[in-house]
Amino acid sequence: MKKAFTLVEAIITIVIIGILSAGTFVALKHLYLRAAKAKAFSELSSDSQVIADQIASLLYYRVPSSVIGYKGDGSFGSIYNMETSYQILEWIGSASEGLKAGYYSGFVDLNASDKTTQTITSYDINTTALDTLMADKFDGGSTDDLALIFAGSFDDGALSLASDFNSSFGWHAHNHNLLYTLQSLHTNSITLDASPDIIYEKYYLVDSAYAIARGADIDLNATCIRNLNQSIDNNTLFLFYNYRPWKNQTFCADPHGGSTQDGNVTILSSYVTGFQTGLINGNIKFDVTLTKKIRGSEHNVTISKQKVVF
Repeated sequence: MKKAFTLVEAIITIVIIGILSAGTFVALKHLYLRAAKAKAFSELSSDSQVIADQIASLLYYRVPSSVIGYKGDGSFGSIYNMETSYQILEWIGSASEGLKAGYYSGFVDLNASDKTTQTITSYDINTTALDTLMADKFDGGSTDDLALIFAGSFDDGALSLASDFNSSFGWHAHNHNLLYTLQSLHTNSITLDASPDIIYEKYYLVDSAYAIARGADIDLNATCIRNLNQSIDNNTLFLFYNYRPWKNQTFCADPHGGSTQDGNVTILSSYVTGFQTGLINGNIKFDVTLTKKIRGSEHNVTISKQKVVF
């Protein structure tokens, strides 16, 4: 007589197998989610550190008193006197590569300079090397794009000279009363376009403005953004450069009119759900928050990175 499973035994066996399979599936799902979250956390941690380092490196060569917060509706204010919340960070950068290479000194001979003739005496200026440097850095730029800002007392003292900060550096179709465009650049002198009220012993040659902004705060339909041919959204963080407020220019995806949109743009990162900036002990502080959604999970992975630039 052959032994066999009864129908009840077979059903019980199938039920047990189903329960074990369901438990295994749940365990594997949790294992997958744990691995996915760990990977996302590692990637976001690395990305946020890279972003913070890149921004800090660019800000290191800023003209301190030129840094502003901008809303995208045309309103802006000095970050050193910020009383409201701004979504976009902008600043004017010095021609630091030329300074480090010794193509200009950044110092003025006060005795030999003359306000009447608008002439600043500064020795050992390599105009040819500066012109080549500008062409390489900005793909066709030249010394005609340069401007001069006096450092003032302790680098931000010039700010106290401005009765109207909005008209100090040319931001967003305003005047540039503390920034001088160059009529000519010579081996031992710089001729300015206007006579300065005060000549300081230190100056910056500036070559470009910079802006940091999320997609949520700019014009994502701007030509320069579309030409990137990459997947972008409100959480994409952009770096804008190669535009000059002293030439009535603004960054190429500025949602507000009033200035000529110009310059270049590059993507710093995706998944950036927050970017904030402010001051701490007189130094610029910014926070970058990155968030990534994990498929199959109800919770996202979020990481924030904070950095202070002296």
